[in-house]
Amino acid sequence: MELAKVIPFAAAALIVARWLAQLWLDRLNQRHVRAHAGAVPEAFRGVMDDATYAKSVEYTLANSRFSQFESTFDLIVLLAVLFSGVLPCVFAQFNHQSVWALAAFLFVVFVALSFVSLPLQWWNQFRLEARFGFNTSTQATWWMDRVKGLLLGAVLGYPLLVLVLKCF
Repeated sequence: MELAKVIPFAAAALIVARWLAQLWLDRLNQRHVRAHAGAVPEAFRGVMDDATYAKSVEYTLANSRFSQFESTFDLIVLLAVLFSGVLPCVFAQFNHQSVWALAAFLFVVFVALSFVSLPLQWWNQFRLEARFGFNTSTQATWWMDRVKGLLLGAVLGYPLLVLVLKCF
């Protein structure tokens, strides 16, 4: 079989294998947390009361379920991006001769994939964490953190990416 035909299948198999391993680890963690949910562990006695421990168990299980959903969503998005043909279409819009353009392509893909996950990140912080009283951030602060991250990525990450690409 020709190598060019095998690589996409191998990549998809590795991506799905990683997803399955993550789900398996999440399930193991959930099982462990449920098995030890009845009493505060010895190391935390005197530091944490029963109500706080029960709340942490409930949060851990809820966060783990959300993590499984998020992993599945990320898997679907990644497979769709890799195998839909959207990357070659976007790549065709950039000058292939310039390292700066190649870095811009990679940066644009990274930013686009980050935007896709924004609703899940928002829900995690403002719904899940808020439900358990862990969120102390405001919406304005959360959005400003995202904008700052994007600007730092552009100012520091983009030139670093160009440098790495020039090395190859």
